[in-house]
Amino acid sequence: MSGVEGGVAGGVGGGSGVDRAAVVAVVAVHDPGPGLVDLVSDVVAQVGRVVLVDDGSRTGLEVVEGLRDRVTLVRQANAGVAAALNAGIAMALSDQADAVLTLDQDSRVPPGYVAAAVATWQEAGRRGIPVSAVAPASYSGHPAPTAGRLHGHAVAFDPMQSGLLVPTATFRAIGLLDEGFVIDGVDSELTARCLTSGLVPVIAPGCELGHGQGDRLPVTLGGRRVTLRGQPLSYNQHSPDRVYYMARNGTVLTRRYARSEPRWVARRLAEEARAHLLRLTFSPDRGQLVRAALEGVRDGVRGRYGARP
Repeated sequence: MSGVEGGVAGGVGGGSGVDRAAVVAVVAVHDPGPGLVDLVSDVVAQVGRVVLVDDGSRTGLEVVEGLRDRVTLVRQANAGVAAALNAGIAMALSDQADAVLTLDQDSRVPPGYVAAAVATWQEAGRRGIPVSAVAPASYSGHPAPTAGRLHGHAVAFDPMQSGLLVPTATFRAIGLLDEGFVIDGVDSELTARCLTSGLVPVIAPGCELGHGQGDRLPVTLGGRRVTLRGQPLSYNQHSPDRVYYMARNGTVLTRRYARSEPRWVARRLAEEARAHLLRLTFSPDRGQLVRAALEGVRDGVRGRYGARP
C-alpha cells in the first residue's frame, strides 16, 4: 500500500507519491447520531479505507450497523478516544498505509480535503520540514491557531485530532496515542511529543473542517450578554467527568513537557485557563465542575492516570 518516495532529516518525510489509496481514515465512534452517515459519505471517496471503531456504544447502534458495507468496523469496550483511534491506527500500520486521517464522529470533511492535506505534506517535505502531521486551516469557520511559519508553511499550534492527517512514519517514530489520557488532551500530548522529537505540525491552506462545537452557552450577568472588545463571550459546557479529564490531563501535560517545550506549555496553559475561568464561573452547575477540576488537578499532580476513579 505504501507510495512514499524519499524523505527528510528527522525520520518523517514528505508525502511524495502518496495517492488516495495510501490513506486510511480512522473514525472514533461512541453513541453516534445520524450525522455519522454524512461523515462516512464525505470521506469514503477520498481515502483508500475507512476504519470505524465503535468505542462501546449503547445508542446509535443501528447507525453503526448500517455502515458495515462501507467501512471496516471494529468494536471494543468503552476505553476512550485514544484507545479507539489506536485500534484503527494499528490496522493502518499493518496495512503499510502511508498516512492516517483521524476523525471525530461529528466532523464533516469537504471534497478535496484529503488531497489538499497530502499536497501540503508533499510540499513541506520538499522544503525540508520534518512533518509530524497536517492540520486544517479552520474548524467550522474559525481559523486554527498558529505558531509562526517555517519555510513558508504555517505551523499549527495545538491542533485537534479530528481532521489531522498523520504520516504513519510519525507513529512509527514516536509511538501511538497515549491511552492513559482517555479523552481530553490526547491530541495535545501527541503534538507535544512530536515537538520534543523535532517533528512539526503544519497547516494545509484551504482545508476547512466542519466540526461540532458541543453545548456552547453565552456568558451573562444580570440577564445581559457579556462582551469583550465588542464580541459576545461564550463557553463550552461540559460534564463534570469531562472537566475532570481536562484538568487532570492538562496538569500531566504541564508536568511532562514544561522543560522541553516551555513556550508551548505556557501558551496552552493560558488558553485553557481562560476557558476554565468562564466555565467554572458562569456554568449553571459550576459547583460540581469546580470539584471535578480540583480533583483532576490533584490526580494530575499525584501522577494518577487512566479512567477516572
